[in-house]
Amino acid sequence: MDSKTVVNILVEIAELEDLQAQAQHTILENASRDTKLRELQAEYAADAERADAETQKKGRDFRTRDREIREVEARLEDRRDLLVGVSDRKQHKALTDEIRSLEIRLDRLETEAIACLEEEDSRAEEADQVGRESREHGREAKASLQTMAADSVELEARIKNISLDMERLIGMLPPVEKRHVERLRQKLDQAVVFQHNGACCGCFNQLPVQEAINVERGRGIVRCPSCMRFIVHKSWR
Repeated sequence: MDSKTVVNILVEIAELEDLQAQAQHTILENASRDTKLRELQAEYAADAERADAETQKKGRDFRTRDREIREVEARLEDRRDLLVGVSDRKQHKALTDEIRSLEIRLDRLETEAIACLEEEDSRAEEADQVGRESREHGREAKASLQTMAADSVELEARIKNISLDMERLIGMLPPVEKRHVERLRQKLDQAVVFQHNGACCGCFNQLPVQEAINVERGRGIVRCPSCMRFIVHKSWR
């Protein structure tokens, strides 16, 4: 097999390896984005749960104050009824002091109850907003995850087809080049790379000027003196 044919096969292998690397990179990016989206959704859900818990707590606080208010009001009414029939000055003073104390406590409880109710309303509003954001993000995340999953399945199928095409091309190479490509593929990400501005795109070292010219013109089989990958020109097709 003449060197020109070998170079053309190597060019096709390089193109396939590039496509395979791109597909694998996209799959890894999808997996990373999948993880981040799920983590973000978990954070949104946790925020919504905390907001709901805060709203419920404020509701419980209000109900506690409301119950205490009713208890104080009942006792206050009872003390006032007792006061009407008391003639003993000492007992009258004791009841009057207790009534005053209950009135102060009632006023404080009513103030606290109003504050709790306002806080509950505010927390409920916030919880609604956080819940809407969580649901909206959940819908968007679900759609993105489904798209990425389908994309990754398609890419896996593409990688499989690329591998089959690559095996066919590698099998067409002369024994020496075939063995070298197979060894490189076991150790490196790519066995055949393109050159760019006279440099190997595998290790990025500059090629000797004449070798770079040979690669550019498709003259002979060139290996990078640094990483030993085959170096070829971009397809002229």
